[in-house]
Amino acid sequence: MKNGILTAAVVVFAIGGIGWAADGGIGVDVDATWVSKYIWRGFDRLDDKAAFQPSVNVDVGSGFSVGVWGSYAGSSKGGGSVSTVNATELNYILTYNNSAFAGEAYQVDYAVNWLYYDFIDMPSKDADLQEINVALAFPQICPSGIVPRYTAIYIWSAEGGGQANGATGWLHQFGLDYDIVLGEIIPNNPEQVITFSWDITYNDGAGATGRSDRLNPDHDWSHMTWGLATEVACPFGGTFRPGIYYQTSMEDSVNNEDELWTGLSYTLSF
Repeated sequence: MKNGILTAAVVVFAIGGIGWAADGGIGVDVDATWVSKYIWRGFDRLDDKAAFQPSVNVDVGSGFSVGVWGSYAGSSKGGGSVSTVNATELNYILTYNNSAFAGEAYQVDYAVNWLYYDFIDMPSKDADLQEINVALAFPQICPSGIVPRYTAIYIWSAEGGGQANGATGWLHQFGLDYDIVLGEIIPNNPEQVITFSWDITYNDGAGATGRSDRLNPDHDWSHMTWGLATEVACPFGGTFRPGIYYQTSMEDSVNNEDELWTGLSYTLSF
């Protein structure tokens, strides 16, 4: 990203938010996540390698938030079919979320997100992307507790004129979530909620930068993702979130393998 003004502004604002949160004006989440594979929009970005993915998100109130998210490849960066020497990634995120028709059967929870994908060790015109997405969820529509959701995603080259043009396109994601409530599993935790998630994605030409064979994918149903995740309250206000996920890949131009991976996340909220 050649223009560092936005980068600096988002980073300073996010980190500075930790101090402001002490005054009670805003909310800040600091998260550290490890994933055994980095699966993004169906693509296996690091060819079965793990990644450390920290983030800071600042809720400034009235539905608006700003955040910084990073991904750092694990060991064996040069192994496998994909080198991850230049795979370090920073995302800068602006979000607005709210609800409409609260309490009604047709309640809609919605979020609008803008992201800048900054691959800091690669030329911006060949690697960097922008994204805008609109996510809708319907938490009251099913008496059984199933929550349908839909996300429309548009991705385009951040600068134009380079290889990243081949990543421009739409994705449409349809899914559902369901909370399974169990009894006490962990001491002093009277109930444990395990969230089952499922989604299916139609890729309308949106690729991933970093490899030529990830650009200009076929327009087709690309993959389904299945997940189980839970949250465990920890001392000092922290939350531990383990999850396990499986991807059924259906379009070889996105991913020619099914994927199984885990994620471990620890979040502190201020």
